[in-house]
Amino acid sequence: MKESYFAECLDKFHELPDQLQNMIGGFDACLKIKKIEEAYNVSLGFAAILVAVGELTIDDLPEYLRLKFGLDEAKSEEIAGHLEEEIFIPALQFIGEQIISETEAAPLSPFGPISQMSEADKKELILKTFESEIIPALSAEPSKLQDFNVVIFQAFSLDDGLEDKIESLLYNNQEKISEHRLIMDGHPASPSIANWLKDFIKKYGSDLFNEVALAEYLSSAPNIKVITPAEKELVRKVLKLYRNLVFFPDSMHGVPVEQWEIFPIDRTKLNAIHDVLSDNQPTATVVVPEANPEPELTERQKIIFDLQKNLTKYSTSSLEYKAIRQEINRLSHK
Repeated sequence: MKESYFAECLDKFHELPDQLQNMIGGFDACLKIKKIEEAYNVSLGFAAILVAVGELTIDDLPEYLRLKFGLDEAKSEEIAGHLEEEIFIPALQFIGEQIISETEAAPLSPFGPISQMSEADKKELILKTFESEIIPALSAEPSKLQDFNVVIFQAFSLDDGLEDKIESLLYNNQEKISEHRLIMDGHPASPSIANWLKDFIKKYGSDLFNEVALAEYLSSAPNIKVITPAEKELVRKVLKLYRNLVFFPDSMHGVPVEQWEIFPIDRTKLNAIHDVLSDNQPTATVVVPEANPEPELTERQKIIFDLQKNLTKYSTSSLEYKAIRQEINRLSHK
């Protein structure tokens, strides 16, 4: 059975930092959400999760509430305002503090779009990423990388010197790509991003290169032959990052503006679009013949059964329990 959209969002929520999960779905947060729910007679548990995992922005929350519950615009704005003030603003402040104080890659934060950050925080995030967090960023979800790329291009337009700064950070980055040390000029060297770039440039020069040169390097370079497939893929991404950045805008020649990128993106994974108004949308559409509605009922029963099993994992005061219970009730009354 395909995992439901609801379950996918719940899984993403559990990937958030524990402290952030508690701020949005802990006991105190649930009490605040319950108070808002009772005041307006709506169910907000899943809406809170959608915002937390970045499926829904805070700005779009009023429209979601209006369409989901048939509310008027003023009431939708009121409810969204309460959620923002009571739940999301404190959570966003926590994320801002993490970006500055922690060493984790901030582009991987799944809470809402990066566009909600201030211009100063965006710039600091860009510099920090190129200094020491390129490898985690390359592993981020394609949608998050796409948002990050947009922010980078916007930052370029606001700061003429930023591009040169992050190029320098890239050339000197000491994050290690592989376990095996490189052999450079007959001597072992750290397998850092900086040294992998030097190894490539020594063979192909410092001019703009094409996919043929990249494929040749990845198939025949001596240092490539001793690393794992996963490490080889990481080298490929780093070299594409290098090409996109250092040779911009020539590196984007012939590419539609909406597909410009600094961090390389697997665009085949950008096509999965969910309807956030359908809490139980599956990842693939299943067509059931009209004459035999039983498979649809069986599928729904399986989902309800799985959700009921999941209820035992959570405290009755948690946001997860509340959201699952609301989802079971919704499916049971279809």
